[in-house]
Amino acid sequence: MAPKSGSNGREVSRRTVLETTGAALAGGAFSLAASGGLASAHEFSGDTSTGTTSSSHDHTDASTHGKTGNAELLDYHSLGAVGSSAESGTADSPHYGGITELRTNGDYAYVGCFSSDNPTGDRGMAVLDISEFNAAEKPKELRAAELSVVAFLRNDDPAAAVMDVKVSADGQFVFLSKQPYTALFDETDPKPDTDGDGASASASALQAIDVSDPANPLVVGTYDAWTTGPHNATYHEIDGEEYVFAVKDLGDGTSGLYAFRFERTTGALALLNRWTYDGDLGVGDGGLAYIHDITIQDDPRLDTPVGYLSYWDQGLFALDLADPTNIEMLGHYSMNAAHYAEPAPTYLDGTRVLVAGQELSSQQDGSSGTVYLLDADGLDRGFDGTDNVARLDEWNWQENVSFENFTLSPHNFDVTADGRVHLGHYHGGTRFLAIDVSGESLAEEGYFQAAKEVPESSKTEGLNHAAPFTWSAVEHEGVTYVSDTNTGVYAIRYKPGGT
Repeated sequence: MAPKSGSNGREVSRRTVLETTGAALAGGAFSLAASGGLASAHEFSGDTSTGTTSSSHDHTDASTHGKTGNAELLDYHSLGAVGSSAESGTADSPHYGGITELRTNGDYAYVGCFSSDNPTGDRGMAVLDISEFNAAEKPKELRAAELSVVAFLRNDDPAAAVMDVKVSADGQFVFLSKQPYTALFDETDPKPDTDGDGASASASALQAIDVSDPANPLVVGTYDAWTTGPHNATYHEIDGEEYVFAVKDLGDGTSGLYAFRFERTTGALALLNRWTYDGDLGVGDGGLAYIHDITIQDDPRLDTPVGYLSYWDQGLFALDLADPTNIEMLGHYSMNAAHYAEPAPTYLDGTRVLVAGQELSSQQDGSSGTVYLLDADGLDRGFDGTDNVARLDEWNWQENVSFENFTLSPHNFDVTADGRVHLGHYHGGTRFLAIDVSGESLAEEGYFQAAKEVPESSKTEGLNHAAPFTWSAVEHEGVTYVSDTNTGVYAIRYKPGGT
Protein backbone atom coordinates (compact mmCIF):
# COMPACT_ATOMS: atom_id res chain seq x y z
CA MET A 1 0.00 0.00 0.00
CA ALA A 2 1.46 3.35 -1.03
CA PRO A 3 1.59 6.25 1.46
CA LYS A 4 -1.14 8.79 0.84
CA SER A 5 -0.28 12.44 0.22
CA GLY A 6 -2.75 15.29 0.51
CA SER A 7 -2.68 18.04 -2.10
CA ASN A 8 -0.68 21.18 -1.42
CA GLY A 9 -3.91 23.17 -1.34
CA ARG A 10 -5.39 20.91 1.32
CA GLU A 11 -2.23 21.14 3.42
CA VAL A 12 -2.06 24.94 3.30
CA SER A 13 -5.79 25.28 4.03
CA ARG A 14 -5.66 22.82 6.91
CA ARG A 15 -2.60 24.47 8.45
CA THR A 16 -4.27 27.89 8.22
CA VAL A 17 -7.40 26.64 9.99
CA LEU A 18 -5.47 25.01 12.81
CA GLU A 19 -3.08 27.94 13.34
CA THR A 20 -5.83 30.56 13.13
CA THR A 21 -7.97 28.67 15.62
CA GLY A 22 -5.05 28.38 18.02
CA ALA A 23 -4.19 32.08 17.78
CA ALA A 24 -7.82 33.12 18.23
CA LEU A 25 -8.27 30.97 21.31
CA ALA A 26 -5.00 32.16 22.80
CA GLY A 27 -5.62 35.85 22.10
CA GLY A 28 -9.27 36.00 23.12
CA ALA A 29 -11.12 35.71 26.39
CA PHE A 30 -11.01 31.94 26.08
CA SER A 31 -7.44 30.61 26.31
CA LEU A 32 -6.09 27.09 25.93
CA ALA A 33 -4.24 27.38 29.25
CA ALA A 34 -7.45 28.21 31.11
CA SER A 35 -9.69 25.66 29.43
CA GLY A 36 -9.88 22.23 30.96
CA GLY A 37 -12.26 21.20 28.20
CA LEU A 38 -9.63 21.67 25.50
CA ALA A 39 -6.73 20.08 27.37
CA SER A 40 -4.82 17.44 25.43
CA ALA A 41 -5.35 13.83 26.35
CA HIS A 42 -1.57 13.48 26.22
CA GLU A 43 -0.42 16.10 28.75
CA PHE A 44 2.32 15.17 31.20
CA SER A 45 3.91 16.56 34.36
CA GLY A 46 6.66 18.49 32.57
CA ASP A 47 4.10 20.42 30.48
CA THR A 48 4.36 23.88 32.03
CA SER A 49 4.53 27.41 30.73
CA THR A 50 8.02 27.98 32.07
CA GLY A 51 11.28 26.64 30.73
CA THR A 52 14.76 26.24 32.12
CA THR A 53 17.50 28.25 30.42
CA SER A 54 20.31 27.83 32.95
CA SER A 55 23.22 25.67 31.86
CA SER A 56 23.89 24.54 35.45
CA HIS A 57 20.72 22.57 36.26
CA ASP A 58 20.37 18.80 36.09
CA HIS A 59 20.06 18.16 32.35
CA THR A 60 18.94 14.56 32.89
CA ASP A 61 15.87 15.55 34.92
CA ALA A 62 13.07 15.89 32.37
CA SER A 63 10.67 17.35 34.96
CA THR A 64 12.66 20.60 35.20
CA HIS A 65 11.92 21.64 31.61
CA GLY A 66 8.82 23.13 30.07
CA LYS A 67 7.42 24.97 27.06
CA THR A 68 5.76 28.18 25.96
CA GLY A 69 1.99 28.39 25.69
CA ASN A 70 2.05 28.43 21.89
CA ALA A 71 3.61 24.94 21.72
CA GLU A 72 1.16 22.19 22.60
CA LEU A 73 1.98 18.51 23.03
CA LEU A 74 -0.40 16.38 20.96
CA ASP A 75 1.10 12.93 21.47
CA TYR A 76 4.25 11.02 22.40
CA HIS A 77 5.58 7.59 21.43
CA SER A 78 8.60 6.00 23.11
CA LEU A 79 9.15 3.60 20.17
CA GLY A 80 8.96 0.84 22.75
CA ALA A 81 7.15 -1.60 20.47
CA VAL A 82 4.78 -1.89 17.51
CA GLY A 83 1.40 -0.35 18.27
CA SER A 84 -0.23 2.91 19.28
CA SER A 85 1.23 5.37 21.77
CA ALA A 86 -1.26 4.31 24.44
CA GLU A 87 -0.64 0.60 23.92
CA SER A 88 3.12 0.35 23.41
CA GLY A 89 4.62 3.84 23.42
CA THR A 90 4.57 4.92 27.05
CA ALA A 91 7.70 6.23 28.78
CA ASP A 92 7.97 3.17 31.02
CA SER A 93 8.27 0.98 27.91
CA PRO A 94 11.09 2.76 26.05
CA HIS A 95 13.37 2.10 23.12
CA TYR A 96 16.78 1.10 24.52
CA GLY A 97 19.27 3.16 22.55
CA GLY A 98 19.58 6.30 20.47
CA ILE A 99 16.89 7.78 18.23
CA THR A 100 18.14 9.91 15.32
CA GLU A 101 16.73 11.58 12.21
CA LEU A 102 12.99 11.79 11.49
CA ARG A 103 11.38 12.40 8.08
CA THR A 104 7.75 12.40 6.94
CA ASN A 105 5.97 11.59 3.71
CA GLY A 106 2.21 11.27 3.34
CA ASP A 107 0.73 9.30 6.23
CA TYR A 108 4.03 8.00 7.60
CA ALA A 109 7.08 9.13 9.53
CA TYR A 110 10.41 7.29 9.36
CA VAL A 111 12.80 7.43 12.32
CA GLY A 112 16.41 6.26 12.48
CA CYS A 113 17.82 4.26 15.41
CA PHE A 114 21.21 3.33 16.76
CA SER A 115 21.54 -0.40 17.32
CA SER A 116 20.78 -0.86 20.97
CA ASP A 117 20.74 -3.22 23.87
CA ASN A 118 18.04 -5.78 24.58
CA PRO A 119 15.08 -5.93 24.81
CA THR A 120 14.94 -3.67 21.71
CA GLY A 121 18.18 -4.73 20.04
CA ASP A 122 19.27 -4.43 16.42
CA ARG A 123 16.75 -1.81 15.30
CA GLY A 124 17.63 0.43 12.38
CA MET A 125 14.40 2.31 11.63
CA ALA A 126 10.90 2.76 13.02
CA VAL A 127 7.88 3.39 10.76
CA LEU A 128 5.11 5.48 12.36
CA ASP A 129 1.57 5.96 11.11
CA ILE A 130 0.65 9.68 11.40
CA SER A 131 -2.59 9.47 9.39
CA GLU A 132 -4.82 10.49 12.32
CA PHE A 133 -3.02 13.84 12.53
CA ASN A 134 -3.27 14.34 8.75
CA ALA A 135 -7.01 13.64 8.82
CA ALA A 136 -7.75 16.04 11.68
CA GLU A 137 -9.55 19.22 10.65
CA LYS A 138 -10.04 20.74 14.10
CA PRO A 139 -7.75 21.17 17.14
CA LYS A 140 -9.98 18.80 19.13
CA GLU A 141 -9.37 16.08 16.55
CA LEU A 142 -5.63 16.72 16.63
CA ARG A 143 -5.58 16.26 20.40
CA ALA A 144 -7.30 12.89 20.09
CA ALA A 145 -4.90 11.64 17.37
CA GLU A 146 -2.28 9.00 18.17
CA LEU A 147 1.12 8.07 16.83
CA SER A 148 1.35 4.38 16.02
CA VAL A 149 4.41 2.29 15.14
CA VAL A 150 3.56 -0.09 12.32
CA ALA A 151 7.01 -1.70 11.89
CA PHE A 152 10.68 -1.73 12.81
CA LEU A 153 13.43 -2.45 10.30
CA ARG A 154 16.19 -4.57 11.78
CA ASN A 155 19.77 -3.49 11.17
CA ASP A 156 21.62 -5.93 8.93
CA ASP A 157 24.61 -5.48 11.24
CA PRO A 158 24.05 -5.27 15.00
CA ALA A 159 26.82 -2.66 15.48
CA ALA A 160 25.41 -0.20 12.92
CA ALA A 161 24.05 3.22 13.83
CA VAL A 162 21.53 4.77 11.43
CA MET A 163 22.53 8.44 11.35
CA ASP A 164 20.24 9.82 8.65
CA VAL A 165 16.91 9.00 7.00
CA LYS A 166 15.58 10.45 3.74
CA VAL A 167 12.49 9.60 1.67
CA SER A 168 11.88 9.55 -2.09
CA ALA A 169 9.46 12.12 -3.47
CA ASP A 170 6.69 9.54 -3.94
CA GLY A 171 7.24 7.98 -0.51
CA GLN A 172 8.00 4.53 -1.94
CA PHE A 173 11.63 4.35 -0.76
CA VAL A 174 13.64 5.38 2.29
CA PHE A 175 17.41 5.83 2.27
CA LEU A 176 19.47 5.12 5.38
CA SER A 177 22.99 6.37 6.19
CA LYS A 178 24.73 3.87 8.48
CA GLN A 179 27.98 4.07 10.42
CA PRO A 180 29.61 1.82 13.05
CA TYR A 181 28.52 2.90 16.51
CA THR A 182 32.00 2.49 17.94
CA ALA A 183 33.53 4.73 15.25
CA LEU A 184 31.36 7.57 16.54
CA PHE A 185 31.29 7.20 20.31
CA ASP A 186 33.90 6.03 22.80
CA GLU A 187 31.27 4.89 25.29
CA THR A 188 28.64 2.32 24.43
CA ASP A 189 25.97 2.22 27.11
CA PRO A 190 23.57 0.86 26.07
CA LYS A 191 25.99 -1.10 23.90
CA PRO A 192 25.07 -2.38 20.44
CA ASP A 193 23.50 -5.81 20.63
CA THR A 194 25.95 -8.25 19.01
CA ASP A 195 23.92 -11.39 19.62
CA GLY A 196 22.02 -11.21 16.32
CA ASP A 197 22.84 -12.99 13.07
CA GLY A 198 23.42 -9.91 10.90
CA ALA A 199 23.26 -10.57 7.18
CA SER A 200 26.25 -8.35 6.40
CA ALA A 201 29.68 -7.97 7.97
CA SER A 202 29.57 -4.23 7.29
CA ALA A 203 28.05 -1.62 9.58
CA SER A 204 29.01 1.08 7.04
CA ALA A 205 26.44 1.45 4.32
CA LEU A 206 24.01 3.50 2.29
CA GLN A 207 20.82 1.49 1.99
CA ALA A 208 17.63 1.74 -0.05
CA ILE A 209 14.49 0.49 1.71
CA ASP A 210 11.23 -0.32 -0.08
CA VAL A 211 8.43 1.06 2.11
CA SER A 212 5.58 0.69 -0.40
CA ASP A 213 4.12 -1.60 2.27
CA PRO A 214 5.00 0.42 5.40
CA ALA A 215 4.25 -2.51 7.70
CA ASN A 216 6.88 -4.60 5.91
CA PRO A 217 9.93 -2.44 5.04
CA LEU A 218 12.40 -4.32 2.84
CA VAL A 219 16.09 -3.63 2.13
CA VAL A 220 16.45 -3.65 -1.66
CA GLY A 221 19.81 -1.97 -2.24
CA THR A 222 23.10 -1.53 -0.39
CA TYR A 223 26.39 0.25 -1.12
CA ASP A 224 28.97 -0.59 1.53
CA ALA A 225 32.41 -0.06 -0.03
CA TRP A 226 33.44 2.13 2.91
CA THR A 227 35.25 1.62 6.18
CA THR A 228 33.05 3.97 8.21
CA GLY A 229 30.03 4.71 6.02
CA PRO A 230 28.09 7.90 5.24
CA HIS A 231 26.99 10.27 7.98
CA ASN A 232 24.18 11.88 5.97
CA ALA A 233 22.52 11.61 2.57
CA THR A 234 19.67 13.08 0.57
CA TYR A 235 17.49 12.03 -2.37
CA HIS A 236 16.67 14.13 -5.42
CA GLU A 237 15.20 13.68 -8.89
CA ILE A 238 17.11 15.31 -11.78
CA ASP A 239 15.80 15.21 -15.37
CA GLY A 240 13.66 12.18 -14.67
CA GLU A 241 16.46 10.19 -13.01
CA GLU A 242 16.71 9.41 -9.30
CA TYR A 243 19.86 10.20 -7.33
CA VAL A 244 21.14 9.87 -3.79
CA PHE A 245 23.91 12.20 -2.63
CA ALA A 246 25.76 10.75 0.37
CA VAL A 247 28.17 12.58 2.66
CA LYS A 248 31.09 10.47 3.87
CA ASP A 249 32.48 12.46 6.78
CA LEU A 250 35.22 10.72 8.77
CA GLY A 251 38.76 11.57 7.68
CA ASP A 252 40.09 8.20 6.55
CA GLY A 253 41.00 9.33 3.03
CA THR A 254 37.57 8.54 1.58
CA SER A 255 35.55 11.53 2.78
CA GLY A 256 33.55 13.57 0.26
CA LEU A 257 30.21 14.01 -1.43
CA TYR A 258 29.24 10.82 -3.27
CA ALA A 259 26.70 10.89 -6.10
CA PHE A 260 24.72 7.69 -6.78
CA ARG A 261 22.10 6.90 -9.40
CA PHE A 262 19.25 4.92 -7.87
CA GLU A 263 17.53 2.26 -9.94
CA ARG A 264 14.24 1.47 -8.27
CA THR A 265 13.47 -1.66 -10.29
CA THR A 266 16.57 -3.40 -8.93
CA GLY A 267 17.40 -1.28 -5.87
CA ALA A 268 20.91 -0.68 -7.20
CA LEU A 269 22.90 2.35 -6.02
CA ALA A 270 25.44 3.04 -8.78
CA LEU A 271 28.36 5.30 -7.80
CA LEU A 272 28.86 8.10 -10.34
CA ASN A 273 31.13 10.66 -8.73
CA ARG A 274 32.96 11.83 -5.62
CA TRP A 275 33.33 15.58 -4.98
CA THR A 276 35.66 17.04 -2.37
CA TYR A 277 36.74 20.48 -1.23
CA ASP A 278 39.69 21.74 -3.32
CA GLY A 279 42.05 24.15 -1.55
CA ASP A 280 42.90 25.79 -4.87
CA LEU A 281 39.43 27.31 -4.98
CA GLY A 282 40.60 29.92 -2.48
CA VAL A 283 37.43 29.81 -0.38
CA GLY A 284 36.72 28.81 3.19
CA ASP A 285 38.09 30.01 6.48
CA GLY A 286 40.68 27.28 6.87
CA GLY A 287 40.49 25.07 9.92
CA LEU A 288 38.80 21.70 9.90
CA ALA A 289 37.85 20.40 6.44
CA TYR A 290 35.05 18.14 7.68
CA ILE A 291 32.22 17.50 5.25
CA HIS A 292 28.92 16.98 7.03
CA ASP A 293 25.54 17.33 5.28
CA ILE A 294 23.70 18.42 2.11
CA THR A 295 20.23 19.62 1.16
CA ILE A 296 19.03 20.15 -2.41
CA GLN A 297 16.52 22.54 -3.96
CA ASP A 298 15.35 23.00 -7.56
CA ASP A 299 16.06 26.69 -8.01
CA PRO A 300 13.57 28.44 -10.33
CA ARG A 301 15.78 31.43 -11.17
CA LEU A 302 18.90 29.40 -11.87
CA ASP A 303 16.86 26.57 -13.42
CA THR A 304 19.09 23.96 -11.83
CA PRO A 305 19.18 21.78 -8.70
CA VAL A 306 21.30 23.55 -6.08
CA GLY A 307 22.99 21.56 -3.34
CA TYR A 308 23.78 23.38 -0.09
CA LEU A 309 26.76 21.53 1.37
CA SER A 310 27.90 22.13 4.96
CA TYR A 311 31.68 21.69 5.13
CA TRP A 312 32.47 22.67 8.74
CA ASP A 313 35.26 25.29 8.95
CA GLN A 314 35.47 25.46 5.17
CA GLY A 315 32.01 27.02 5.29
CA LEU A 316 28.84 26.52 3.29
CA PHE A 317 29.03 25.66 -0.42
CA ALA A 318 26.34 26.05 -3.09
CA LEU A 319 26.77 23.44 -5.85
CA ASP A 320 25.21 22.98 -9.29
CA LEU A 321 24.04 19.36 -9.37
CA ALA A 322 22.42 19.36 -12.82
CA ASP A 323 25.05 16.86 -13.93
CA PRO A 324 25.97 14.66 -10.96
CA THR A 325 29.06 13.46 -12.83
CA ASN A 326 30.33 17.03 -13.12
CA ILE A 327 29.48 19.03 -9.98
CA GLU A 328 30.25 22.75 -10.22
CA MET A 329 30.56 25.60 -7.70
CA LEU A 330 27.83 28.26 -7.56
CA GLY A 331 28.59 30.04 -4.31
CA HIS A 332 29.98 30.11 -0.82
CA TYR A 333 29.45 31.53 2.67
CA SER A 334 32.34 31.65 5.15
CA MET A 335 31.51 30.27 8.60
CA ASN A 336 32.93 27.80 11.06
CA ALA A 337 31.31 24.61 12.33
CA ALA A 338 28.94 24.58 9.32
CA HIS A 339 26.73 21.64 10.26
CA TYR A 340 23.41 21.90 8.41
CA ALA A 341 21.82 24.36 5.96
CA GLU A 342 18.39 24.45 4.39
CA PRO A 343 16.72 26.95 2.03
CA ALA A 344 13.16 28.11 2.50
CA PRO A 345 11.02 25.97 0.16
CA THR A 346 9.84 29.09 -1.67
CA TYR A 347 11.38 32.54 -2.07
CA LEU A 348 10.41 34.80 0.83
CA ASP A 349 9.58 38.38 -0.21
CA GLY A 350 11.30 37.57 -3.50
CA THR A 351 14.54 36.62 -1.74
CA ARG A 352 16.35 33.28 -1.90
CA VAL A 353 16.52 32.70 1.86
CA LEU A 354 18.89 30.19 3.40
CA VAL A 355 19.24 29.12 7.04
CA ALA A 356 22.57 27.67 8.22
CA GLY A 357 23.41 26.26 11.64
CA GLN A 358 26.49 25.38 13.61
CA GLU A 359 27.03 22.36 15.82
CA LEU A 360 29.31 22.77 18.85
CA SER A 361 30.62 19.82 20.82
CA SER A 362 31.66 21.97 23.76
CA GLN A 363 31.90 25.56 24.89
CA GLN A 364 33.60 27.49 27.67
CA ASP A 365 31.95 30.80 28.57
CA GLY A 366 30.61 31.37 25.08
CA SER A 367 27.61 31.04 22.80
CA SER A 368 25.39 27.96 22.58
CA GLY A 369 25.89 27.91 18.80
CA THR A 370 24.68 30.17 16.01
CA VAL A 371 21.88 29.83 13.47
CA TYR A 372 22.41 32.20 10.53
CA LEU A 373 19.74 33.82 8.34
CA LEU A 374 21.30 34.25 4.89
CA ASP A 375 20.46 36.00 1.62
CA ALA A 376 21.56 33.75 -1.24
CA ASP A 377 20.45 36.01 -4.11
CA GLY A 378 24.13 36.53 -4.86
CA LEU A 379 24.10 33.12 -6.56
CA ASP A 380 22.36 34.84 -9.48
CA ARG A 381 25.47 36.92 -10.17
CA GLY A 382 27.80 33.97 -10.45
CA PHE A 383 30.79 32.87 -8.41
CA ASP A 384 34.26 34.41 -8.71
CA GLY A 385 35.87 32.77 -5.72
CA THR A 386 34.61 35.28 -3.15
CA ASP A 387 31.57 34.90 -0.91
CA ASN A 388 28.31 35.60 -2.73
CA VAL A 389 25.96 34.60 0.11
CA ALA A 390 25.31 37.36 2.66
CA ARG A 391 24.36 37.35 6.34
CA LEU A 392 21.05 39.01 7.29
CA ASP A 393 20.88 38.06 10.94
CA GLU A 394 21.87 35.40 13.45
CA TRP A 395 20.28 33.77 16.48
CA ASN A 396 21.80 32.21 19.58
CA TRP A 397 19.85 30.51 22.32
CA GLN A 398 22.24 31.44 25.13
CA GLU A 399 25.39 33.51 25.66
CA ASN A 400 28.21 33.06 28.17
CA VAL A 401 27.49 29.39 28.83
CA SER A 402 29.76 26.38 29.27
CA PHE A 403 28.93 22.82 28.24
CA GLU A 404 30.33 19.54 26.94
CA ASN A 405 29.00 16.60 24.89
CA PHE A 406 26.99 18.87 22.53
CA THR A 407 24.53 19.64 25.33
CA LEU A 408 23.45 23.18 24.34
CA SER A 409 24.13 23.07 20.60
CA PRO A 410 21.73 23.47 17.67
CA HIS A 411 21.22 20.42 15.47
CA ASN A 412 18.81 19.73 12.57
CA PHE A 413 15.85 21.86 11.54
CA ASP A 414 13.06 22.44 9.02
CA VAL A 415 12.40 25.73 7.19
CA THR A 416 8.76 26.18 6.16
CA ALA A 417 7.05 28.16 3.39
CA ASP A 418 5.52 30.54 5.93
CA GLY A 419 8.98 31.70 6.98
CA ARG A 420 9.55 29.76 10.18
CA VAL A 421 12.32 27.52 11.42
CA HIS A 422 11.41 24.44 13.48
CA LEU A 423 14.76 23.81 15.16
CA GLY A 424 15.98 20.72 16.98
CA HIS A 425 18.37 22.15 19.56
CA TYR A 426 19.63 19.15 21.56
CA HIS A 427 18.98 20.05 25.23
CA GLY A 428 17.29 23.28 24.11
CA GLY A 429 14.50 21.05 22.81
CA THR A 430 12.49 22.38 19.87
CA ARG A 431 12.81 26.12 19.22
CA PHE A 432 10.44 27.96 16.89
CA LEU A 433 12.06 30.88 15.02
CA ALA A 434 10.43 33.45 12.74
CA ILE A 435 12.10 34.84 9.59
CA ASP A 436 11.52 38.48 8.67
CA VAL A 437 13.32 39.16 5.40
CA SER A 438 12.41 42.84 5.09
CA GLY A 439 13.44 43.45 8.69
CA GLU A 440 16.47 41.18 8.28
CA SER A 441 15.71 39.35 11.50
CA LEU A 442 15.57 35.82 12.88
CA ALA A 443 13.80 35.72 16.25
CA GLU A 444 12.45 33.06 18.60
CA GLU A 445 8.65 32.87 19.00
CA GLY A 446 8.36 29.84 21.25
CA TYR A 447 9.86 26.55 22.37
CA PHE A 448 9.08 23.02 23.56
CA GLN A 449 11.77 21.89 26.00
CA ALA A 450 9.74 19.30 27.84
CA ALA A 451 10.52 15.59 27.81
CA LYS A 452 9.20 12.34 29.17
CA GLU A 453 10.87 10.62 32.12
CA VAL A 454 12.24 7.37 30.69
CA PRO A 455 14.48 4.92 32.56
CA GLU A 456 18.11 6.08 32.66
CA SER A 457 19.20 2.65 31.46
CA SER A 458 17.39 3.21 28.15
CA LYS A 459 19.32 6.37 27.23
CA THR A 460 22.40 6.63 25.00
CA GLU A 461 25.36 7.21 27.28
CA GLY A 462 27.86 7.42 24.44
CA LEU A 463 26.35 10.65 23.13
CA ASN A 464 24.51 12.47 25.93
CA HIS A 465 22.17 11.54 28.77
CA ALA A 466 20.21 14.82 28.73
CA ALA A 467 16.42 14.93 28.44
CA PRO A 468 15.41 16.48 26.17
CA PHE A 469 18.16 15.83 23.65
CA THR A 470 16.42 16.74 20.41
CA TRP A 471 17.91 15.48 17.14
CA SER A 472 15.45 16.84 14.57
CA ALA A 473 12.15 18.67 14.12
CA VAL A 474 10.05 18.44 10.94
CA GLU A 475 6.79 20.27 10.17
CA HIS A 476 4.18 18.27 8.25
CA GLU A 477 0.62 19.44 7.55
CA GLY A 478 0.50 21.73 10.58
CA VAL A 479 2.13 19.36 13.07
CA THR A 480 5.79 19.39 14.16
CA TYR A 481 7.24 15.90 14.60
CA VAL A 482 10.28 15.75 16.87
CA SER A 483 12.80 12.95 17.39
CA ASP A 484 14.45 13.02 20.79
CA THR A 485 17.57 10.88 21.07
CA ASN A 486 16.91 9.62 24.58
CA THR A 487 13.15 9.62 25.00
CA GLY A 488 11.16 9.09 21.77
CA VAL A 489 9.01 10.92 19.24
CA TYR A 490 6.76 13.91 19.98
CA ALA A 491 3.93 15.41 17.92
CA ILE A 492 3.62 19.14 18.69
CA ARG A 493 1.16 21.77 17.57
CA TYR A 494 2.92 25.10 17.21
CA LYS A 495 0.52 28.08 17.16
CA PRO A 496 2.21 31.18 15.70
CA GLY A 497 1.02 34.27 17.51
CA GLY A 498 -0.70 32.19 20.20
CA THR A 499 0.14 31.91 23.86
